[in-house]
Amino acid sequence: MVPNPHDTLFKVVFSQLEHARGMLQTVVPPALAALIDWSTLSLEPNSFVDAALRWQYTDLLFSAAWLDAGSSLVYFLFEHQSTLPDGGLMAFRLLRYQVQIWETWRADHKDAKALPPVVPIVMYHGSAPWSAPRTFAELLDAPAGQRSVVAPYTAQLSYMLHDLAEVSDDELRTAPRMTALGKLAVLCLKHARVRADFLEIFTDWMEVVREVARAPTGLKALAQVIRYILLVHQPGQRAPLEALMALMEREVGSQAKEAIMTIGEQLIEQGVLQERQRFQGSLLRLLRQRFGNEVDAHVERRIAAGSGEQLEAWIARVLSAATLAELLAD
Repeated sequence: MVPNPHDTLFKVVFSQLEHARGMLQTVVPPALAALIDWSTLSLEPNSFVDAALRWQYTDLLFSAAWLDAGSSLVYFLFEHQSTLPDGGLMAFRLLRYQVQIWETWRADHKDAKALPPVVPIVMYHGSAPWSAPRTFAELLDAPAGQRSVVAPYTAQLSYMLHDLAEVSDDELRTAPRMTALGKLAVLCLKHARVRADFLEIFTDWMEVVREVARAPTGLKALAQVIRYILLVHQPGQRAPLEALMALMEREVGSQAKEAIMTIGEQLIEQGVLQERQRFQGSLLRLLRQRFGNEVDAHVERRIAAGSGEQLEAWIARVLSAATLAELLAD
């Protein structure tokens, strides 16, 4: 099965410190960002997602030193979500991650009398509005009037939500600390769920695309973004590979065209594009047989942006789901 392309792009780009630093400085509240020595930002090697769930979730863990605070560290747990979390239990999942991080840290600091802060951040770009509780307290089964009484004796956790639906393209384009590649990756993640007309997007953002290409490893980075676009493009759309190659050759140069051609040929050789297109086409045919005109352009975009796992799940529900909304539920 094809790995989730959203998760892959997120990790490829933001596991690089240059791009992660700008992203975190943009997302973290200014009062907190001003206290961090961002030159010390480091990617921690361990993923704290349970091995059984790692195919579904994406997390990156960074550490950084406080300004003028000796060796004290703060951790940033950066989580990516392209769908709503199962059961709305994101706060519980992040609490579990925090405990695992602290347990790992304690194993290397047995004499420590305190624990480093872990700041959880969730980047979201799903098609449905975010509805999961933002605090752990909201998950507790206690009447609203009694939560304040029990609160001092329960875990306290809230997380930062960076919902890309609430970030305008202009805000993203002018974000002062983000790198060009970081901006382009976030732009693609944002629009994959709602429009997926990447030829138009790249035309509008050609200045940023050229800035990405001019970097020392820019063509390689640009090829990774193109790979993502090829994996999530809408069925029936004019051939994105040929159209993107023509645009890149005209606006960036022949080397950009060659880089895109290479990544396209690799995907074709691996059968990745054919596999996604086969799943998407089969699912759309089945949906039209069952639900007729309900399968509109919005549904087609939803299918186009779905991960491999989602496509499999939706196909499995074709006979059992009573409604189209139930079938396509995250």
